[in-house]
Amino acid sequence: MNDFEQRMATLKARFIERAAADRGALADAWTARDAEAIRRISHSLAGNAGMFGFPELSATARELEEALEKPAPEEQLRMKLDAVMSEIPVRAGS
Repeated sequence: MNDFEQRMATLKARFIERAAADRGALADAWTARDAEAIRRISHSLAGNAGMFGFPELSATARELEEALEKPAPEEQLRMKLDAVMSEIPVRAGS
């Protein structure tokens, strides 16, 4: 593995750790009905997930972000939130 590949592997591992934390933060934000926190987290996931090999998560997070901007009905938001949370990769060793 060359230096670039090693650096990308390290960044991908950090992304996975951060995304796992984001899953909990999304659940907390939903409970608190904090739409801005959900939008901010989904925006970050949408922007970063594709870069690290998770295009489905990126697309699903973007859909959630867009639904929050409309705003969509609560049931639709919950379905999109659940979809994002299910796409978040599981940490290695957990």
